[in-house]
Amino acid sequence: MLLKAVSVLPVTNITDAIDFYKCKLGFKGLNFGDYAILKCMEAEIHLSMADPAKQFTPGGCYIFVDNIEDLYADFSAKNLIFPRGQLVSKPRGFKEFIILDNNGNVLRFGQKK
Repeated sequence: MLLKAVSVLPVTNITDAIDFYKCKLGFKGLNFGDYAILKCMEAEIHLSMADPAKQFTPGGCYIFVDNIEDLYADFSAKNLIFPRGQLVSKPRGFKEFIILDNNGNVLRFGQKK
């Protein structure tokens, strides 16, 4: 009876990460000090402080969207597109592009063709 999956992305500074998601991507949410829950429309992402004693390894998530061309244009104007993450059509039937957040987490945005 699974209902929903939410990515939990590691960050090295929760305040800076929240600012990135709010100011650059339009998310809103709550800061619990070492954990944050952020939402933008139907998309939800959780951020968790990485353990400073361990090696930091960025994560990633796939965000399904509609009107991908407009979103791509908006993020391009903000210089957020990963250099090798341009909008492309994939053989599996999706159009997608990639940005990196300020912690190196991969955010892949996709729309079914």
